Formats: sequence, structure tokens, C-alpha cells
Amino acid sequence: MNMKLFLSILSVLVFCLFLACGTKQKIVFDQSWDNPIRAGINPYGMKDFFVFYEQDKYYLLGTEYSNPFKGYLGPNLYESKGFTNWKITKKLIDTQSIPINAWYKDGWFAPEIIKIKNKYYFTFNNRNNAVNPYQKLGFGIAVANNLKEDFKVITIEKPIVLGNYGSLVIGKNEEEIYVVYDKDARIYIAEIDIEKGELKSEPKELLGPETLGTHYKYLDAPQITKIGSDHHMLFSQFYGGYEVKIFHMTAKHPLGPWIWDGANPMYTFLEEEADEVVKNKYPTVHGYAPPTQVVFSNQLFLGKNKRYFNTYHSSEKYSEPYLCIEPIQIDGDRLFIPTAKNKHQKVSEND
Repeated sequence: MNMKLFLSILSVLVFCLFLACGTKQKIVFDQSWDNPIRAGINPYGMKDFFVFYEQDKYYLLGTEYSNPFKGYLGPNLYESKGFTNWKITKKLIDTQSIPINAWYKDGWFAPEIIKIKNKYYFTFNNRNNAVNPYQKLGFGIAVANNLKEDFKVITIEKPIVLGNYGSLVIGKNEEEIYVVYDKDARIYIAEIDIEKGELKSEPKELLGPETLGTHYKYLDAPQITKIGSDHHMLFSQFYGGYEVKIFHMTAKHPLGPWIWDGANPMYTFLEEEADEVVKNKYPTVHGYAPPTQVVFSNQLFLGKNKRYFNTYHSSEKYSEPYLCIEPIQIDGDRLFIPTAKNKHQKVSEND
């Protein structure tokens, strides 16, 4: 082989190696977004988000703030191909047809949709403000055969339990359904008959001073997601002043025992981080009334390409709350949030 031919072959090999290395190192971001997300959702604010992925679409619902000029316009189901540019796909309940004395007339706090035995169950936390103002919320359920149908309320006569933030969780199979909720700064659990909308067992304390010991503070907004063989629970704890921390625990079954994550807390939210710019016009100056206490609900959900994410809402201390979504990593019973609280979020094909 002469030198000229050898150098030509060597040049080709070096060029191919360069291309191979370049291809290997190339990172393609197939999804990126900025938190908080506002496009397409209720402009006057939403919180307590619940997201699920089905047939190449993301669906979203949550606690919707009333339009100060038009009143309450929910509860709505939103959809999107990604995490931005949401649109309302339907109103979940015809609120105008609800009897004036119904216990579930008002509220629609922390709503969720869960699929059980090929039916969709819409859960809500409501009360009747004319009969039971400023009191504990009742946990109710409605059902539909698909997401296009109107949901029919099952719990017409009375709520399943009274508390604050109620949520459904599947046990060892779809024959075993539990409601998990917070009440008086503790978290409770009870098995229910999902079709009848009633209790099968008396509520028992799941987390409180006895189970958490020195970790115990005011408990709020429990949300449980099954990932593999583990159940992952996220919940809020409220501290003095304005400080909210989000904690993570795992269990093999919703009844426990629940194991504390050594990396806790997952998040800490402080007043100094809150957005102070109100985004909308109101009938009166300073018409947006911030709450005296802020609770951050968090939900783990499975998205596109079998990736898991966490969703929560931005601070409502001085401004309307909006949607936040962050990718997470799970290693056994440990949960990691690589870009926690960052404005810019993205996931790549290489993840």
C-alpha cells in the first residue's frame, strides 16, 4: 500500500470516528418548558394540580379560582400534547343542575381523575357554602365510562369522609381502593366501596405525631402514586411564619408501614421566593386576596416515554398560582429532583 492511499484511508477513518463521537455526545431535548405555565389554563389561578397521560395526550385538572366578573366556571378538564398550550376539553360536572341544598354544591377543591376497572372516577372535595360555610370539606365521587361523557355523582346523599384534601389510591389490586385525606393536621386512610361511594372500613390515622415522632409538623395534601412495587407519598408540612416543606415516604402497601426518605425535604418554599406581581385585573384595587396560609400539593405522574414528573403550583401568597412541572428520577425507594424549582425545565431523548 502506497503512502498516499494509506493517508486517504486514515483520513476517512478519523472522520468516521469524529462523526461517531459527535453522534454519541449529541443531546436532543424533545421537551422543554418554563415554569410557571400559564398558557391555556384558568388565568385567574389554579392550584392542587392533577395530571395524567393517556393516548398521547396529557390531561389536567385542579382547583380553579373564580372569575371575578363571571363567577366560577369549572370544574374543567384540560388537555395538551405537551406541558404548554393547554385547552379546555370539557366541563366535568354541570354545576347549574346541582340542587341548591346538595352537600357538594360548592368547592371542587383538589379534584382528580383515576381509572379503575375501565371506568373513570372523578373525585372532589366540596361543601355547601349556604349550609356549611367555612367548615371541613366532604370527599365525593362521580363516574363516567369515558372522558367524553358527563360525570354522574355517586355520593349524592352524603360525603364519604369529612376532611380537607382527599385522594383515591389503589391497594394490591383494583378490588382494594382507599381514600387518603388530611384532617386536623394528620393523615387518615379508609377502604371504600368505589361503586357505592361509601366506606368499607373505619378511617384510621396513617401519619401523625405517633408515627412521625420528631418529624411531625402540621400535615397537608397527601398524594400517593404507585411506581413499580412501591407506593410513593408526597405531602406538605407547614412551619411557623411562611415556610412550607414537601416530604417523601414510601411503602409496599397504602396501609404502610411508611418509610421516611433520608433525603427529605424534597422542597422548601419560603415567602421571599413568592411572586409579588398580580397578573389580572380585578373589580377593585388590590382585589386579589392572598391566603394566610399556603399549602403546596404535589403529585407524581407518569408521562411520555415512561418518564415520571412532579407537578405543583406556584406560590399564591401575593399572586395567582399557576402550573409547575419538573422531571424526577427514581432509584428504588429514593426520589430525586435534579432541577427543583428552576424556571427552565427540559427532558432529553438521552434521559
